[in-house]
Amino acid sequence: MHIRRYIRLAALCVGISLFAGCAHNITISPDAASMTPEKKPDQIDAAVGLVVTNAMRTQEAVTPGGGGDKVAYKPYHDLEFPVYLALSQTFKNVVKLDEAPNEAAARAKGLTYIITPEIATSSSSSSLLTWPPTDFSVTLTCTVSDPSGKIIAKPQVTGSGHAEFDEFKHNFGLSADRATIEAVKKLPGAIEQALGTSTAQNGTGAQQAAH
Repeated sequence: MHIRRYIRLAALCVGISLFAGCAHNITISPDAASMTPEKKPDQIDAAVGLVVTNAMRTQEAVTPGGGGDKVAYKPYHDLEFPVYLALSQTFKNVVKLDEAPNEAAARAKGLTYIITPEIATSSSSSSLLTWPPTDFSVTLTCTVSDPSGKIIAKPQVTGSGHAEFDEFKHNFGLSADRATIEAVKKLPGAIEQALGTSTAQNGTGAQQAAH
């Protein structure tokens, strides 16, 4: 009897520990209108290709939530549109690409730049009872290359978001939404500054990069 009781107790403890450390799925889906900068920058007269591969879209990130739990999400899948929107505010034409093109393909599409994003995220929560993250951070690094594959600039922006429990009752990814909004609103200015510095140092402009 004692052995059976011990086995049941051990199984119960294992079950509780697994439940406490489970990962809850969230979706990062900020409203498009909220990502429009207060002061719209002048668009750069250039066509760019945004590279987000299918492999990138399926990548899952797992970061801490509250109560000892974790949250799982797909940053490239969820942030592809916000990044596309930010680039559309920066350049006159943006083309979505499922893979990085070679030089001939890039020039055939009339692309001046190829942009590949890198997304790093983190989350946390001070809550011991609820699992949604109250704090979230998104760092976007955009590698900007010319059609030949030469890296021209790597602008980086970071956004932080906070949400209290009474706010995210109907949106468990609210802190992530807010972090994304802050990051993508910074992106157009960061790209313009990085390209301005880069072209000034190299003595070339956007139009020259296309030839």
